[in-house]
Amino acid sequence: MTVVAIQHQALIDDLERQIAHWLAAARTFRDAEEFASSEAWRSVEREIGAPLRQQLNTIVDELIALGESAAKLIGRARREAGLIRDAQSAVQKFRRRYIQVDTTLDYIGDAVNSRTSPLLRAALSNLDRLAVASMAPVLELAGKPVPRVLVYQDKGTGASILRAGVRLWVPGAVMPVAAIKIVRHNLYRPTSLFHETGHQVAHLTDWVPSMRSAVASALSRDPELQRMWTAWASEIAADVYAFLHTGFASVAALYDVVGDANTILRWPIGDPHPIGWLRTALGCEFSARCFGAEGPWAPLMRAMNAHHPVDRAEETLRPLLIRSLDAMRSIAGACLTAPVPALGGKPMTSVIDPNRVSPAALAELERSAGAGLWTSPHWRRAEGIRIVALAGLREAEQPATATEWINRARTWLTTEPQMVSALRRS
Repeated sequence: MTVVAIQHQALIDDLERQIAHWLAAARTFRDAEEFASSEAWRSVEREIGAPLRQQLNTIVDELIALGESAAKLIGRARREAGLIRDAQSAVQKFRRRYIQVDTTLDYIGDAVNSRTSPLLRAALSNLDRLAVASMAPVLELAGKPVPRVLVYQDKGTGASILRAGVRLWVPGAVMPVAAIKIVRHNLYRPTSLFHETGHQVAHLTDWVPSMRSAVASALSRDPELQRMWTAWASEIAADVYAFLHTGFASVAALYDVVGDANTILRWPIGDPHPIGWLRTALGCEFSARCFGAEGPWAPLMRAMNAHHPVDRAEETLRPLLIRSLDAMRSIAGACLTAPVPALGGKPMTSVIDPNRVSPAALAELERSAGAGLWTSPHWRRAEGIRIVALAGLREAEQPATATEWINRARTWLTTEPQMVSALRRS
């Protein structure tokens, strides 16, 4: 055997070894329990799990077909030396696709597998339903499909969303449902859930460009502020959405996230979120504009100013903060009245009335429903989002009894609807 032949055989043997390894690993992806437990998968409702599993099966089948094609090419290259480069390229392409699929499955597997206990499975399943309920009125009126939602728990301080319809790490694959991360410290005060569904709704209704234009118009006399605020339009729209659903509870919860002394007065380059100090002030202005000057938002503003006075900001940033505060009423008005193209130019408030989550309206809900508010399947279905708003409001405005309200919200969220029905019948 010649030196060239020996070298050729060594190359082919190596490619066969590589493809055998990566193909064997890829075939394990056919079992969904390789990356999430059967109990976790069962906790995901059919309309969420079925399209997810279908998309994952398609991704995996295409990956395996790509690997098997590479394996056949290697077999041909053993007989035809001229195909060796093509075989090498095929193996490299398969390796790269494997990593993309692995990343996709790992993300979805971690999301599903965060349902690690009966309590978490109940809480996250309830949040799945609340998320869909928060989008349905707007999207149905706009003639848009309402995405299903998979909520999962993870570490960190802030929530996030992988929107339905976005491209996944695998070429040609799209996310069939919206995946929303809820962080542990806010699991039982999930106002951030509605910030994330706001991102999905804003995308489907083309709200962000309109929000940007409305803010720009409100700040037309101050080009420097205009440039600063319009860059935040996407996150502002999501904050408005959370506020319209849960009122002041969303503002207090947001402040707990952004209220880090090291960052609340900083403006990181490229950050799409408003400066934490301004973001909180805007939420308080939403509350004052919709619910009146007097309310828990007033002491929150005073407390924020005392803890984090403007003079602690960088010298170049201070004038922008002060001028923004002076213009806050105009900014808030623009945000709340920004037209939504998919709603025929009407504002989001035409569908989601903020008065439904005013302190007075939530107190009336609490009074009229009585103790059954926290146990009745009817109230869970009809007023689930407002129950989140009520619990968050009471936690924020009554520090002495905050623990009681946190525990009440936890019990409510971790009880499956069918369990509630059974308890009431017994």
